[in-house]
Amino acid sequence: MTSSHTTELTEQLVRDYTSYAKVNWDDQMKDFRDIIEDTLIRLEEFQSIVAMVKSESTECMQQHLPKLQYMKDGMANLRKRIDALEHVVAMVNMNLNALEAAVDKTEAELGVSDRLFGMLNPLSFFKKTQEPVATGTVPIYKSPPIYKSDDYFQRD
Repeated sequence: MTSSHTTELTEQLVRDYTSYAKVNWDDQMKDFRDIIEDTLIRLEEFQSIVAMVKSESTECMQQHLPKLQYMKDGMANLRKRIDALEHVVAMVNMNLNALEAAVDKTEAELGVSDRLFGMLNPLSFFKKTQEPVATGTVPIYKSPPIYKSDDYFQRD
């Protein structure tokens, strides 16, 4: 091999290696630009969503918050009325229990054992002998104290 041939081979080898080392910056930058543009588009979409949420939030604060503040007094009044109604229901329940106890006591004093059997007792189909009716003084009826609804409800 001659030196000119070696020089040619060396130059060819240098050209081949330089072609490997060459970078196509246009293609690389195009991909990078596409990524940047896509990111910018997404940021703009996000910015518009944030602006929309902010405007909705502002609208809500301007419209609904005053309504809620206006309704606050009505809600307090309603809460007081519900508490008063619960108190009335508790009082009615106590009076009902007292009346039931008084009815049970009166039934026991008069000898009525059960309401259904008390209605069937005068018929006495199933008895051979009639039980003697308790003769004695009839106790005087004393009404148990019952609540008055006027104490709890104001007439308008």
